[in-house]
Amino acid sequence: MLDSRCLEALAAVIRLGSFERAAEDLGLTQSAVSQRIKRLESQFGEPLLVRSKPVVATAAGDRVFQYILNARLMERDLRVDAGDGGPEQFERIRIAVNADSLATWFADVPARLFRRFGLLSDLVLDDETRTLDTLKSGHVLLSVGTRADAVQGLKSYRLGALTYFPVASPEFVARFFPDGVTVAALKRAPAVIYGRHDELHHLFLEKHYRIGPGDFPHHVLPSSEGFVVAARQGIAYALCAEPQVRAPVAEGALLRISPHEVSRRLVLHRRERGPAILDAVVAEIRAAAREALSPHAPDPHPEAPPGRAGFG
Repeated sequence: MLDSRCLEALAAVIRLGSFERAAEDLGLTQSAVSQRIKRLESQFGEPLLVRSKPVVATAAGDRVFQYILNARLMERDLRVDAGDGGPEQFERIRIAVNADSLATWFADVPARLFRRFGLLSDLVLDDETRTLDTLKSGHVLLSVGTRADAVQGLKSYRLGALTYFPVASPEFVARFFPDGVTVAALKRAPAVIYGRHDELHHLFLEKHYRIGPGDFPHHVLPSSEGFVVAARQGIAYALCAEPQVRAPVAEGALLRISPHEVSRRLVLHRRERGPAILDAVVAEIRAAAREALSPHAPDPHPEAPPGRAGFG
């Protein structure tokens, strides 16, 4: 029989990446957390953690963590079926999501899940091309990203597309684009990118203006919200998701500087088998996506590189 306290300690260490933070979260000493995990490892007969910085799970640890995530929600399903009217208990649901989604349409999802089901959201921020790997590893129960891979044991749902276009402040446009957005002007005007592997920005410039990576001045700001701030401050033009800049563009605080755009199709993945509550969670996420995302269009660049490196 597995000790629930030991499982709780293992989940905290994997989720937080250190024994120290897990001990603080659980209100225990580091020694107590370590002893509980050693007890589990003794039962399994193999290590469940790699004692690195940050601490990560072994393959066996991943399997146990996946069990913990599912078991907590399955217990919730049983309490609901039994009509448990006792003290309110909040369970946690762990979802991998890309940064641009979290900065736009997905920001409302935690409130939906809490109000409807009393669920606490534990969001794992990852690159739009890697959220699916986080799900496959067993560290989350659902993932939102751009990969549409068909994976055995997983279900996928198309959510819609995030459309991106470049914006800038009126002052920036007057200074750097007095004669319009030309190739020459784009090579002089400061942009803002996530990092040197910002494939989305590079794809936009290469596709529409034949400008290669790095052939323009740029700030590096690995933050979706930072893109909008930089554009509003007049220090750069930024390729932003449409929901992020809908209001400032309507107000005239930001100007759309080009008719060209690029889209990223988003996909939700979940495990085929799991707690019953996952069906309801999927429905809420899909409803939020329908309200905010563009309908899917054929991908004009199916072989294009993945989206923004780092957090996308």
